[in-house]
Amino acid sequence: MKANKLMLAAMLVAGLTMAFNTSCKKKEKDEPIPVPVDTTKTPDPDPQPGEETPEVADPAEGYVTMVIQVPEGVECNGIAFKGTLDGTAWTGADQYLGEAGPTDKDNCIKFAKVGDSKVWYSATFKVGTAAWGEEIYLAGKICLIYTNDGSWEGQAVDWAFVDDYSTVDHSQSGDGNIQVNGTTGKLYITVDHFQMSECATPQEYKVTFKTPAWCEGAEVDLEVAGSMNGWGNGTILCTKVGDQEYTATFTTTPGAEFKVRGVGGWDVEIQSYNAETGEWGGCANNTLGEEAEVVVDYTDAELYRWSVCAPAEPEQPEE
Repeated sequence: MKANKLMLAAMLVAGLTMAFNTSCKKKEKDEPIPVPVDTTKTPDPDPQPGEETPEVADPAEGYVTMVIQVPEGVECNGIAFKGTLDGTAWTGADQYLGEAGPTDKDNCIKFAKVGDSKVWYSATFKVGTAAWGEEIYLAGKICLIYTNDGSWEGQAVDWAFVDDYSTVDHSQSGDGNIQVNGTTGKLYITVDHFQMSECATPQEYKVTFKTPAWCEGAEVDLEVAGSMNGWGNGTILCTKVGDQEYTATFTTTPGAEFKVRGVGGWDVEIQSYNAETGEWGGCANNTLGEEAEVVVDYTDAELYRWSVCAPAEPEQPEE
């Protein structure tokens, strides 16, 4: 009996010793598993640090300063405000106050960079009298400048007011116009996206116009009017190369819109017939693409005519 007890005790001591050695034994460090490296992949660049919203000086009485933030690198030939200062008349150089100054077009006012910022711009405007019987002193859109004026193709389409920094009443119209409803203060706006965010490279175009026949004594010299020249200022004249055929060569960017007309105004222009209404009216704008040589054909007499060749309206009988 005693021998059995001694044997049981020995077995218990041996088991404890084995358990201790197993649980307390120092574990060898696992070898790292090698991970293959793709040497052809370019590491992602560090994100651009954001810029704080700048504080600009308060404008004088009767002036509004617009401060805008745009995506970095999206500048093209500049950024402009295109619209009105009284709801009816286009903006003009005499209504602008700032360092950048107006462009050479009277309906496009350029923004200037705020200090050394890469994304913040500002412009200060002298507002006019409210229009339409409503308190709308400034209305328009922010646009990229592709050539030398603000083209609607480059308008901001994804933007928002920064109410915490703005000090003048403001609103947005149904068609996306920025509206200022006060006469003095600052308006902050952030732009996330432009309709055409890439600055197109200017190229030379040769446009040939095949025009309607002239009526007797109506023929005049022609010019191209479009978004590239403020819709006509005598800078792009046409050369007559044949019967009812004219050409013009000029440099602009894809997406520019244009028409042909008599030099100096819209009294002489091509009209088109609307079969649905049975009426004649101004032709739709033409749009330039990548093709350097363009032909615009208006020779179908049932669809096109010169405005000065329209038949005279019948006289109304006297009552």
